[in-house]
Amino acid sequence: MIDEQYKKRIEQNHKDLLGVLQHYPVEPGKITLLPSRGGRSKWLIETDKGNMFLRLETINPKRMLFIAGAHWYLQQKGFPIAKLIPTRNGGLCLSGGNHIYLMTEANEGKGVQYYEREEIMKTMAFIGAFHKASVGYSPVKGSKRRTRIGKWKKLYQWKIQELESNMKLAMAADANDPFSQLFIEHADQMLKRGKEALKELDQPAFSDWTRETMESGMFCQQDFTMARMIMKDNQVFMKDLHSITIDLPARDLRILMNKVMKKLSVWDRDLAYDMLQAYDQVFPLKKEYYQVLLTDLKFPHLFCGLAHKYYLEQKKSWGDEKYLMYLRNIIAVEQSKQAFLTDFDQLISRVKGGVS
Repeated sequence: MIDEQYKKRIEQNHKDLLGVLQHYPVEPGKITLLPSRGGRSKWLIETDKGNMFLRLETINPKRMLFIAGAHWYLQQKGFPIAKLIPTRNGGLCLSGGNHIYLMTEANEGKGVQYYEREEIMKTMAFIGAFHKASVGYSPVKGSKRRTRIGKWKKLYQWKIQELESNMKLAMAADANDPFSQLFIEHADQMLKRGKEALKELDQPAFSDWTRETMESGMFCQQDFTMARMIMKDNQVFMKDLHSITIDLPARDLRILMNKVMKKLSVWDRDLAYDMLQAYDQVFPLKKEYYQVLLTDLKFPHLFCGLAHKYYLEQKKSWGDEKYLMYLRNIIAVEQSKQAFLTDFDQLISRVKGGVS
């Protein structure tokens, strides 16, 4: 009986999917459901016009229109991103109640590696090209913008307050809780850096860059990760665009640099310099704007983020050993980062070649 119900559900889902595909200018053949996560479904569709991906997202339709509009904007400017396929009526995405469908061309290529120096440099240049191409974006009518710009102080304050609360939890924890014991050893230093970073947001460069970014219309990817990119024709290529936000480019730079160094378990000063140089050669930033990046790198985002997961028990599948392993890794990265933060002005002068 259960097998029969499952069979009927699969048949109905297939029928519904064919109904969705009727809205696109393709003739579908074989349809394969692909593994996915995060409330999304994704199918590989073999069509008369080549292989396509069809994504289903559970998201506010107006928000998805904002993202799809950005995808289309980048595509029209020749940016290396998977081609978005409009519906037969010219829509950038297809609304189905509380769900949204998007179709893109399927592209093949090898994954971009965190441990390959040349690919890291190409990724940084790619991010520079992404930010440069995003300038001038005007969201389509009816879309809903997502923005984090102008909210940095509030975010820092919230993370500092949570860090202080987690410090209290750690001090009250059982003596047999090795995570809390190690966490509390380093929390004061991380809290100090967080408060210093919060004060630095009062610098004129932060407000100047905020105003300039808002006027330019540019956006950030929000969470640059190499999992969303492939190497195609020996160049970095974006497979899809899941999310964007209006924010300073520093956000994307900080997130990817932290990801790379966390993979290495140490903050490689020379690698960090080369990464920033690769970015600046494509999308040059003013010297004073790099000071804003310094502030965001100084703030202990990784340390706060892991404590947030641990004390709220967000990762049910993680055991104590895994949490402890990640904490040791983050401490090693943050401690080795200090020399980079200290020498940052000198490094940026080298990146800029003496030009402001």
